[in-house]
Amino acid sequence: MESKDKSLPQASLEMESHVKEVFPTEMNPELFAAQDGVGWLDFTFNDYRFRDTTLDRWIHAVGSIVRDPEQLANCQKKYLSESELAEVRKYMVDDLEEEDES
Repeated sequence: MESKDKSLPQASLEMESHVKEVFPTEMNPELFAAQDGVGWLDFTFNDYRFRDTTLDRWIHAVGSIVRDPEQLANCQKKYLSESELAEVRKYMVDDLEEEDES
């Protein structure tokens, strides 16, 4: 899913370089979202366009998954084992409890 919205701001060269270092773009976006999407619920990278079309496509695919709870849950069911799903649920509960304590 490449960024079709040309009104999105262009990422700076520095941001693009950083994003390339941080994210495993050789990994299937659905698998990445399933394994790590819960930690990126405030994923904002797909608010930008990237010069590297492979990176742009990957970032927008991941962003659309992690910003859609149903789509994220479907990817988790598809790629994660029962024990991994339990870990994700525990992470979410722990995270919500921390927010309530704040």
